Amino acid sequence: MAWAGGCSGGEGRDAACLRRSLPPLRRGQAWEIPGRRSGHTLLVIQADPALSAFPRTAVTVLVDTTGTAPDTLLSTRITAPVVGDVIGTQIMTLTVSAITAGKYLGIAPDEEMSAVSRTLRIALDLTD
Repeated sequence: MAWAGGCSGGEGRDAACLRRSLPPLRRGQAWEIPGRRSGHTLLVIQADPALSAFPRTAVTVLVDTTGTAPDTLLSTRITAPVVGDVIGTQIMTLTVSAITAGKYLGIAPDEEMSAVSRTLRIALDLTD
């Protein structure tokens, strides 16, 4: 799903205009960012108030879109905006500019983010 921003259509879009037209970073957004060998799909897991308080970085988790991740308590399947397995142990903090340099894919539904939250609580031993 592409973000419908304020840039004019056509192949002459300039990168600065596209960056300005992206939605603000928020929990549940999926992004495809360039990697050394191939792109990585990430899901923003940081709470929205923390994203506002710390606007230069965001906590993300890797989404395996290859179908090779093992099905364990430390992973959960999402189907929107991308189909893949969220790997609860692959948590990383990235700069917002590194994330937004990639391709915005959309936002995961609340039900799927609830499943991601459960997986993260297990992975981080935050359950009682």
